[in-house]
Amino acid sequence: MLLSLRMAIRTEEISIKRKIINIFIAVLAFVTSAVIVNGADASVDENAIYVIRNLNEYEKSIASMHDVIDALRSDVANEKKFIADHENYDFMAEIIGMYDQIGELKFRNGFTAVRGPGIYMTVSDSVSEDENLDIMERIIHDVDITVLLNELKAAGAEAIAVNSKRITSISEVICAGPLIRVNNERIPAPFFIAAIGDMDRLYDAMTEEGSYAHTLKSVYGMEIGVAKVQNASMNGYNNSNYKIEYADIVER
Repeated sequence: MLLSLRMAIRTEEISIKRKIINIFIAVLAFVTSAVIVNGADASVDENAIYVIRNLNEYEKSIASMHDVIDALRSDVANEKKFIADHENYDFMAEIIGMYDQIGELKFRNGFTAVRGPGIYMTVSDSVSEDENLDIMERIIHDVDITVLLNELKAAGAEAIAVNSKRITSISEVICAGPLIRVNNERIPAPFFIAAIGDMDRLYDAMTEEGSYAHTLKSVYGMEIGVAKVQNASMNGYNNSNYKIEYADIVER
């Protein structure tokens, strides 16, 4: 559409120039013919009056043509403004589209707050009095949380947080002495896990016999509670200190 408008404007500009040239050629031709028609035997004064009179008429015609030209130029200016406005509109539409894509990427990668149906889960150290359990077997370790998170993902969890720390593809869950470090922050037990997804599937994945959570509870005496919720909520990932040092973008 913009290309056709540009071609139309260019055609109008050429047409205006041609009309101006034709006007001057017509004036020159008329003056020349006037001298020839009157002949040498006509008086100088009559020729002068005749030419001047007709020149005045042509001056009026030229003035009228100037008005037409000005009107055409105004139309051309309006068309150019119309094109510029549409180009600006297209540019803004592209910017808005880019913002929408960025928002979608942030949403899919855990950088925005979300809410939806799912489960809330608490996990804390063992209170078992079984003397056969080693002290290390009574404590929730980073690997335990990692396995639970993996089982939630396998059950279709779309968003997960541990103690309000959003789990993303760049999150770490590692041991930090008696604590666990998540998203570069140390958190103590008890651990509160929120997951959004099909609440029945998530609940079954954490409670059914044979699940890792069931084993932690039944074998090691870990305190584990799971509840279905209609409106689980969690914040987005907000660790601004995270830096990518070694990975580079591959141009395609």
